[in-house]
Amino acid sequence: MEILSNTKNSRPIIRCQLKVTGKLDVDRFRRAITLTARVVPELFCRYNLVDNSWTPVVHDASTIVRVVDRLTPDLDAAPDWFHQPQLRVFIVPGATTTLVLTMSHILTDGSGFKQYLYLLCACYNRGSEAVTGVQNTVKLDWLQELIKTHPAPEEESNVDHPAHALALPRLAAKTAPRTAHVGGVVLNGEVIKRLIQATHDQHVTVNDVLLALFGKTVQAYDPEVTALAIACPTDMRQNIENDQATLRIANHTARYNPAIESPVSDSLRTTVQKMHAGMAALKAQDQFLDSVRSLMQQYQHESIADLQQIVEAHYHVRPIGYTNFGIIDDERLILAGLSVTDCLLTGSFRIAPMYQIACSTFKGRLTLGFNMIGTPQEVQFGQDLAGAMASRLEMFIDPVTATAQSVATSIE
Repeated sequence: MEILSNTKNSRPIIRCQLKVTGKLDVDRFRRAITLTARVVPELFCRYNLVDNSWTPVVHDASTIVRVVDRLTPDLDAAPDWFHQPQLRVFIVPGATTTLVLTMSHILTDGSGFKQYLYLLCACYNRGSEAVTGVQNTVKLDWLQELIKTHPAPEEESNVDHPAHALALPRLAAKTAPRTAHVGGVVLNGEVIKRLIQATHDQHVTVNDVLLALFGKTVQAYDPEVTALAIACPTDMRQNIENDQATLRIANHTARYNPAIESPVSDSLRTTVQKMHAGMAALKAQDQFLDSVRSLMQQYQHESIADLQQIVEAHYHVRPIGYTNFGIIDDERLILAGLSVTDCLLTGSFRIAPMYQIACSTFKGRLTLGFNMIGTPQEVQFGQDLAGAMASRLEMFIDPVTATAQSVATSIE
């Protein structure tokens, strides 16, 4: 289900940057992508917005995978999913090989992209042998049944358009030259262990902590805003019973819309507790369905223009965004003969002062990443913002011994 608004302008993507040691067999990798398209044929298609359909534009991965001398984010910041395939791959060979996969967020979401990564690894590891017995399931009958059991509230509130949305200051003129950058910080495994212990001690989730502390980090630049209203994407697959083994490479994202009152004077732990209570209440109500209910009821009957208005009302892109890709399974993200040392997942490239933090965990390390189109000053501000969030994580874990120095290392 495609539920993104302003698709032509937002260039909705999932971006994955891998670093591997050892020599990648590029031809074998191309064959692996071609094999995955037998399971997910939309990969080789362009998307037709006018009637929500797919049209093939390539038949193999020969033009999808490009080997380049160096990697710059400008290569994949603005893909054209309306005329080109839904996947782009850039490879920088060397002692440490860097791979960048950019996939259409129209086609899939973060959870679906992780499933695709695991499928791609399976195809690469098998060589030229096709993966058998695997079918991609995109039907939404389960969602239709779920909505039937959760009638719409009598009075719908406009929770996706908060009265006081979080925002960051504009540092440069709108006309200033801007380029694409990928940045962020990585927290080591020891910090993550302590973070998890702290969440257990305080009976909250890691997502509660990340969501609340990101809100506090942004709030520091606009302290008069007391309501932390941050959309929290959620994977609707979690609501399908006994579905762990089903391949669902599709866009099944909805969102929770917490909005908690937390003045800048609140301690970090107080804010986290408020966010936990707010998210718990929304989860108890299955509030995420509010963002897709109207679309599901009308997508077969209304025009694309009318459907876009529904999406704008319930799922519009806010200036400040948050996403949590969760854990990337390093036991499934394996390429034969190689060692995958780093995996960075981020979302679309946002034009400053818009900003999205993308959280993910790989091999016990937590990444706070971002993609930005901005001036050098704006990009540095984005990097500082990720570092400030990392510092707040340390202060949340241990307010007594935490220092002002970031516990994270910058993404290279």
